Amino acid sequence: MAVRFLSHWGYFAILFAAFWEGEAVLITAGTLCGAGLLDWRLTILAAAIGGSAGDQIYFYAAHDRAARTIKKSKRLSKWYPKISKFVLRHSTVAVLLSRFAAGLRITIPLVCATAGMPARKYSILNLVSGFAWASFWVAVTYQIGARLAVS
Repeated sequence: MAVRFLSHWGYFAILFAAFWEGEAVLITAGTLCGAGLLDWRLTILAAAIGGSAGDQIYFYAAHDRAARTIKKSKRLSKWYPKISKFVLRHSTVAVLLSRFAAGLRITIPLVCATAGMPARKYSILNLVSGFAWASFWVAVTYQIGARLAVS
């Protein structure tokens, strides 16, 4: 019954979970791929799309809300110019690695949006980052599932 559920709803569950967070789900999904219960290609696709879609929403939501919040906060107004210059100077690396750094997954899209990074550039980098992130976790944890399946 569990295998039937996974084959029917597993990829949707991965997409949905990656939209909100993801590492724990990808560790589990990668292990299930290694055990032969999920297809690694579909798992990577679902996780990359789900994770990237979540970050896109943060990026677009930030245009209005985050900018207003920064202007209202004395503390944020003080630090934001330095942070935004740094992120824009290193924007490609910042977006590509943000998914791998705890706590920055939400912060980087917000800063990129409010600092004026072009949406097209962010979207492309975000999708590439999503595929790299999903591929990394599935590849690493696939090995665990393969070893557990043999045992």
